[in-house]
Amino acid sequence: MKNAFWFRASLWKCVVFALTIYGVFFALRLGFVAYIDVFDHDITHIPFSTYFRILFYGLLYDSNIVGILTLIMFILGLFLYQSSMGRKILHILAVLCIIISLYVGLSQIWFYHLYHDIFDANLFRDNIQFSIFIAPWEEYTHWKLFIFLISCLVFLGIMRIGFKIIDFVYQTNPYTRLSYQAPKYSPLLILVVCFVIWEAFALRNIATKHLQLHSNLQKTLPNAIHSLSKTYKLYKQINHSSFGDYIDQSPTEVVKDFFELQEDLPHYDLQKLLQKSTNNASNTQINHIFYIIVDELNDWCFEKGVDEIGVCSELNALVSEGAFKANIFLENASSDIASLETQISGLFDIGIDLRLASKQIENLKTSLAMNFKALGYTTNFFFGGNRDHWDKLDEFVHSQGFDKSFYDTQITQNAKTRSYKPPYEHTMGAYNQYLVNFVRDRLFVGYQQKSFNVIVTTPYTKDQEIESNYTQYIQEFIQTHPEIAKQGDIHLLSYLYQQDKILAKFIADISERFPNALFVITSTHNTAKISTPKNKYNVPFILYAPSLKPIMLSNVGSHVDIVPTILELVAPNKHEYVSFGRPLLSNKNSPYQENLYKAFGNKVVANERFIYDGAHIEYVSQGLERTKDKELASSLYQHLQEARALSWWIFKNGYKIE
Repeated sequence: MKNAFWFRASLWKCVVFALTIYGVFFALRLGFVAYIDVFDHDITHIPFSTYFRILFYGLLYDSNIVGILTLIMFILGLFLYQSSMGRKILHILAVLCIIISLYVGLSQIWFYHLYHDIFDANLFRDNIQFSIFIAPWEEYTHWKLFIFLISCLVFLGIMRIGFKIIDFVYQTNPYTRLSYQAPKYSPLLILVVCFVIWEAFALRNIATKHLQLHSNLQKTLPNAIHSLSKTYKLYKQINHSSFGDYIDQSPTEVVKDFFELQEDLPHYDLQKLLQKSTNNASNTQINHIFYIIVDELNDWCFEKGVDEIGVCSELNALVSEGAFKANIFLENASSDIASLETQISGLFDIGIDLRLASKQIENLKTSLAMNFKALGYTTNFFFGGNRDHWDKLDEFVHSQGFDKSFYDTQITQNAKTRSYKPPYEHTMGAYNQYLVNFVRDRLFVGYQQKSFNVIVTTPYTKDQEIESNYTQYIQEFIQTHPEIAKQGDIHLLSYLYQQDKILAKFIADISERFPNALFVITSTHNTAKISTPKNKYNVPFILYAPSLKPIMLSNVGSHVDIVPTILELVAPNKHEYVSFGRPLLSNKNSPYQENLYKAFGNKVVANERFIYDGAHIEYVSQGLERTKDKELASSLYQHLQEARALSWWIFKNGYKIE
């Protein structure tokens, strides 16, 4: 060919660059898996089929980064490729991408050798650069550098050969115009651009729920560059945060005010200051506890008007039969995962992803599972969704004391084994009826130990099937009560209606077999579409224990009060535990104490009469205004800010304040 078209050559070089980067990531992952296969004694020998599946899904994980890098090179090529200097710059950038990808990928393998984990911000609090880029290379340095250099030479050589072939076929003519070439080669342009954009943006969250990999093999799937970017983001989030982000007081001043201490001490121990003791007069043994977190369950489902539809008729019947339901119960975080983190950890929301920093806060004294392990319960975590739905959720759960965790793969397998009626799963995970059946089936098959079970339902999505008779009932009701449609669409109301029946059957089945069980039902955060003062912040909290007759201490609380409430009912008398919350129920009668009627939520506080968001007081439950309500509301809000600041201190520095 006489004339070489720079535009076409640029496109083909983008393809060669993308394939080379793919090759780099493929080789790194192959080496990582082989290293684990040979040297990691936690797993048995990896079969060939598992290698194939890991490498295939790994390529899907890599697509995002490959697509972004290729898209950048393509856009730069439009401006730089026509000049000799521009082509040199592009080639240098391509070389740097290869070298950096190899260095970061090999660093992650050596990092795994040191820490038995991939890049993780909580493994290095002070010097991220040293921990990632130097420390992994210190042992066997010569061999590691040799592997790095050989890898660079191989992949740079492959890319250079590809570029040379393209240059040979299309000798670059800097004067050929894009306007002339574009129509002729538009199919190639469209193909490359579409492929690159698809890679960059379409494959952001790859589901690997069918892989059923050992947790160590699961660590080989995320790309090293992706892991590094998340690590650095969390590192900045943690290390750039400070006590002053939450309150304008010193730690010692906050401690004195929050705990109402009168004297100055040289140091303070938050573990001792947060310590509480049960006052349990009952000898009834509770052997099985079920802490159920239901997605999309809102307090408005139980209110007059909405309850006519019977969305939560079964749970309402449970309350009528003696179950406790809090009047005002505040969310402690505004998203699903943040709420799970606060409920599991026992800390207030501090705006940092706790699950990504699990090793920094292992076995918190305030955590849900640790408090019940201390009483001899085995602790289980059940989530109807995929373990990858929230990054590092599984690691976080185990770091906070849970003995075992179960996800959609085990749930659907149980449903298939027992020949339950399909479908078993939808895009977000297993259907909730099979989630609770899985919990029940495990318990019924010779489960003798005391158990504490957290059950998190599968996230709601509109593509999941609802039984037709439920949907038909909701449709007919809304036709005669159109005002109800404002609370949620037909599919959501049908979903909640079905979940109510599923939960009721589960509670009935367990209670019949184990009358000494205890059930807690709540949700993650408020998603109500109506804006009454109460329902803006309220989530449901129901506690049902057939063998107990608990007495109410307060009907105002938040998620942080759930653990103290359960412990007050099931732990021996004078049992000590650590918590920011306080019990709402007791087995022992106590006189009314107004100071117990308070709740600290997510940037909002409440008592039995009002809710305060830091700016406005809104009266609820026919509460009457009093003279000093503004001072009381400000004081409660100050305590909330102090609790968040102290939660950050525990997360970052531990329990000692000096």
